[in-house]
Amino acid sequence: STLKTSKLTWKQKLPLLNIKRRPRNAPKDSVIYVWGGLILSGEFIVDLDNPWSLVGYNLKAMSIYKKLIKRILESKRCIQINCLSKACRESLLQIFGDDIYKKAYVNYPTSGIRLINNISSSKNESIKLLFIGSQFEIKGGGALLDAYAKAKKNIKNLELTIITHLPKEFESKIKELNDIKLFSPVFNRAEIFELMRKNDILLHPSYMESFGMTILEAIANGMAIISNDIYAISEMVINNKNGILLKSPITKWDGFLPNKNFMQKKEFILQIRDLNQEKYSSLVSNAILNIGNDRELMLNMKKESIKIYKKIYEYNKNIRLNEF
Repeated sequence: STLKTSKLTWKQKLPLLNIKRRPRNAPKDSVIYVWGGLILSGEFIVDLDNPWSLVGYNLKAMSIYKKLIKRILESKRCIQINCLSKACRESLLQIFGDDIYKKAYVNYPTSGIRLINNISSSKNESIKLLFIGSQFEIKGGGALLDAYAKAKKNIKNLELTIITHLPKEFESKIKELNDIKLFSPVFNRAEIFELMRKNDILLHPSYMESFGMTILEAIANGMAIISNDIYAISEMVINNKNGILLKSPITKWDGFLPNKNFMQKKEFILQIRDLNQEKYSSLVSNAILNIGNDRELMLNMKKESIKIYKKIYEYNKNIRLNEF
């Protein structure tokens, strides 16, 4: 089959520093907010999903510009470094050392998320599973379909909703399973939240994450989670508490640092296709069965998700009170 993937951007091909120009009309003494980059002049605040956004996610560029980036981040011009996760902050520590680590704050992206007030026992006769991910294969979609087929043999009242751009290679599998609700990712955020509240378990067997925004939204909407333990995900999913964390069979991270797969796109998907899906899909299937066969456990996990989100929100609030 033809492999269609997004091409590397020129920033990923060339080892360049992600420099942003100061807006022309900005007042002289204003502090400029920038996402994943550095400002050439004046004071600024930077938000990071991970430190490699500063070099267009190019590993070679980080090795070239590391000292310069550290000097800019340490300068008085850099008012604050906001990390979307503790994992991001730990990456800063491992790359740039303690001074940058101390200057960085963790500020989870909770803006726009509405927390569900409470969760009661599910009135659904079926166990409702939800998968959301535009990059179907990188998000573990292939293993997900196999896992669902296995789990259905043991829990007849399982239902799966998938929101994705489905590659043609998987259309026959969807038809074979027959009962999957498949949608293109055209929902707005409010509609996604409503969907999350109607479902029980978020299936997120992703092989690549810098944060996992879908998971943060899902726990705020009272879902149990099945996911891989990658980068920042364990900050939102506590194993056997509000979900189940699995060891990913392939990833782009070694702890808080990127590995050799980090800059790969086409090659990474080819590696995913070469995986022993049988072994990993069994892990996902077993996780579905562990939660789905125990209604009380599932309810407790959903309640724990809300508690964990509340802790994240309170953490953010306390950080903001003490920022300056």
